[in-house]
Amino acid sequence: MFRPILIWSLAILFYLYEFFVAMIPATISVNVIHDMHLSAQQFAMSGSAYFFTYSLMQIPVGILYDRYGVRLFLTIACGICSIGLFGFSAANSFLSCAISRMLIGFGASFGFISLLILALNWFPQKHFAFLAGFGQMLGTAGPLLAGAPIVYLMQRMQNDWRQIFFYVALFGILQTLLIALFVRTRPNNSREVKEAAPLFQNLRQLLRIPQIWLTMFYAGTVYVSLPLLGAFWGPLYLQTRGFSKASSAFLISMIWIGLAIGSPLLGKLSDQFQRRKPYLLGAALLGALASLALLYLPTQNKPLFALLFFLLGVASGGQCLSFANVTDNAPEELQGIAVGANNSMIGLFGALFPLLMTIYTRGHFEIGFLLMPIAYGMAFLITLTGIRETFCRPQPALYDFNAKDLA
Repeated sequence: MFRPILIWSLAILFYLYEFFVAMIPATISVNVIHDMHLSAQQFAMSGSAYFFTYSLMQIPVGILYDRYGVRLFLTIACGICSIGLFGFSAANSFLSCAISRMLIGFGASFGFISLLILALNWFPQKHFAFLAGFGQMLGTAGPLLAGAPIVYLMQRMQNDWRQIFFYVALFGILQTLLIALFVRTRPNNSREVKEAAPLFQNLRQLLRIPQIWLTMFYAGTVYVSLPLLGAFWGPLYLQTRGFSKASSAFLISMIWIGLAIGSPLLGKLSDQFQRRKPYLLGAALLGALASLALLYLPTQNKPLFALLFFLLGVASGGQCLSFANVTDNAPEELQGIAVGANNSMIGLFGALFPLLMTIYTRGHFEIGFLLMPIAYGMAFLITLTGIRETFCRPQPALYDFNAKDLA
């Protein structure tokens, strides 16, 4: 098992890395806005440049991995991500900031799907939901490192965030070399190129399966609290509620700890009891209740806030189960495109929702953050009325698109 674990560990390391670099700007948002003379809208748009690029690349990434394997394109992606980080460390305007974040998003877009494809290829599929959740658990070390440790490091380095990004980019170069040397797509790697149908034929076949796009929409809605709070506006919102910068970073870290625990836990329970739907429903309901409590409980109690952020992270772990659900419903030859399309929806929602939050007052934040319970409520209704139970088994490849498929 050494070789599969080594290969999968390198994929997890890159996923941790791309998660880390996606979340740092939220922690140092005040410094970046000040040093680059950005408005709040420009800062949000530069962040969305990352998520839009990430989202748009997901289906192409799945196709490239399906056809040519993981090794070549994951190596290229890690290199491009590092170049973007070097660019961000030197950026001095909105345009250079947005372009560098687009490059980072392009490279990062290859991360999570590589983890899923390598899990499918190197380990038994019956453990896929747990492995996807476990990989996400380890990957959440990235956002945790991007929180309180970065605040501490900024204090030690006189708020020199540019130097931090420069060293992070250097680490990316080292990762690029390790991926090129050790990662292989499958146990028998002699044939990297696979014959495949044309892109639009594959997409048409995939989108004729209602369960695929219903699950994709669930994934996007159940995930929205993570970019809203973790990648964009969480620290500023908490500071408007009277928390210090250090306390805000700690509280934001709790959402990632919740994701780290919730993702493998939901995956393990789903695999063990051979059910998907109850856990999809439970995650959505938990997110709706926790987000409403976060917004409207009249308290400054730090332990209670920590618990609510933790529960939001657990609820967001439902998107990890969505990947297992799409692979249950997708034909084997389309699984790479399916997980890419699912991740694309997550990235798209992550790019669109934060753009609605461009102000600093507590009252306006709370109005905007109503998007969170609304999104979780939509996820609950989608699962309750549309998503079928797969019993953790492969489903028929195609369904006719008619009313009974949504029952």
